[in-house]
Amino acid sequence: MKKLLLFAPLLVSLVVLGQPGPTVTAPPSTATPEVTAAITQLRDGLVDSFNKSDLNRLLTYLDPEVIATWQNGEVTRGQEGVRAYYEKMMSGDGRVVREVTLAPEVLGRQFHGDWVVSWGTLHDQFTLMDGGVLPLDSHFTIVMARRGDRWLVTAYHASVNAFDNPVLALAVGKTGRWVGVGAGLFGVLAGFLLARLAGRKRVAA
Repeated sequence: MKKLLLFAPLLVSLVVLGQPGPTVTAPPSTATPEVTAAITQLRDGLVDSFNKSDLNRLLTYLDPEVIATWQNGEVTRGQEGVRAYYEKMMSGDGRVVREVTLAPEVLGRQFHGDWVVSWGTLHDQFTLMDGGVLPLDSHFTIVMARRGDRWLVTAYHASVNAFDNPVLALAVGKTGRWVGVGAGLFGVLAGFLLARLAGRKRVAA
């Protein structure tokens, strides 16, 4: 996929010394209007099909061997891997998420001939089955490649701040509530036992 350049002196060194030389990746190039339009069309199609929960249409924008890393750290391979993940999280009997909306903001792109790298922020919001709302604002990196007369997603990675995110805050909040409930029950039980003990002492006196 990547175009690699070998400088002539390194090639000579490789022949003479019999040792492999380093390779240099071609620098990003300037996109043509046609490529820019194709990438924009791909992006708009992905966002629209996702927001409309049109999974079958969404899969048409993915390479058959696409590799995806999701916010929960799970990695899937291929279109069917993406389908299985989507159904598990959003449409299966034990689904976790009721709805997801996103409005990606592209912060940068690099063009390398027949492949492109984009990165940015998803501005994604997850509504859970229990009614909880998680505005994750995930960061993403996506790789797209030309496949014949189309551009398709070949790799996708999304991640959140591991130390400051709504999921962590929710977990801490739930832990705090359970600690509070436990402390309250302990206080009631301790008060009951102390009252019983004081009553017995009075009777004995």
